[in-house]
Amino acid sequence: MKIDREGSKKNKKGLKLTSIILGMVMVGSGISFTGCKTELAPDNSNIDVLSTNTDSASDLASGVEQIKDVEGEKFKLVINYYCGDKEWHINANKDLYVSVKTKELPDNLEVYIDNVHMDTSIVSSKAGYNGIKQDSMDDRIHNSIMYGFPISNTKNYFGINTIEGENQEFIQGYGYGNQYYSSSTITQQRRLESDYLEDGVYANKIDSVIDLIIVDKNTKEPLRQVSVGSQLLVEINNIVSFEENGNKITYKYNRDGSKEEISRESVSQKSK
Repeated sequence: MKIDREGSKKNKKGLKLTSIILGMVMVGSGISFTGCKTELAPDNSNIDVLSTNTDSASDLASGVEQIKDVEGEKFKLVINYYCGDKEWHINANKDLYVSVKTKELPDNLEVYIDNVHMDTSIVSSKAGYNGIKQDSMDDRIHNSIMYGFPISNTKNYFGINTIEGENQEFIQGYGYGNQYYSSSTITQQRRLESDYLEDGVYANKIDSVIDLIIVDKNTKEPLRQVSVGSQLLVEINNIVSFEENGNKITYKYNRDGSKEEISRESVSQKSK
C-alpha cells in the first residue's frame, strides 16, 4: 500500500495552521473579555500655570515668575511670563511676553543671552491629542558686536513670542493626533475653538531653553556657556458662545471636554 506522505505533511501543516488561527482567536477573545485600555495623558500638575480664565487684569499682567538655578553657578535666573490678554485661544494668534534677568550675580561676572528657544504645544486630558506641536520661536542678537543680549540683576531681556493659531503644520499634526486610533483617511480642515475644547484641550505648553554666555568682567573673555530650561502652561479661555434657534448660548468647557451652559439670551432682543 502506498502512503501519501506529502498529503500527510500537508494535513499536518493544515492542522498546525488551524491551531494557530484558533489560538489567535482565543487570545483575541481573551482580550475582549478583559476590556479596553486607555492611555492616560501626562501629569502636568507640577508645571506653573498662567491662567487667562480670570476677570482680573492685574492677574494677567503680573503673570508667573520663575526663579531657576544656573548649573555650576551661584547666581540664579529670574524669568517672568505674562500675556496681558484673556482672549487666549488655540486657533488664534496670541502673544506671550517673557522677561529674563539675573539674581545675586557676582560683581566679577557678566551674563549674555545667546539664544532663547520656545516650543509651543497643546495640552489635552486625552493622550492622543496631547503634545502636538503648534509653533516654535528662536531669538538671538542680530549683530556681531556683542556676545548676546546683556542681562544683570537690574537689566533684563524682554521678548515677545508670537504664537500662530493654525498653520499647515499644526493642522496636519492635529489631524494625525485626532485619528491616532485608526488607519482611516485623514481629512485636514480648520477646526473651531469648541472642537479643541471638546477634545479635552485645555492649555498651551511652553518649553523654553535659554542659552547663557558667562563672561569674566575683568578679562572680557567668555568663561562658559550654559543652558537653563523652563516650562509653563497657559490655560485656554474656556468660554465659547453659539447662536442656536435665535438664542446666544454661552458654555463653559471643563478639562474632560464636557460643557455646561452659563448664560442664554435672545439674539433678537440683544439687537434692539
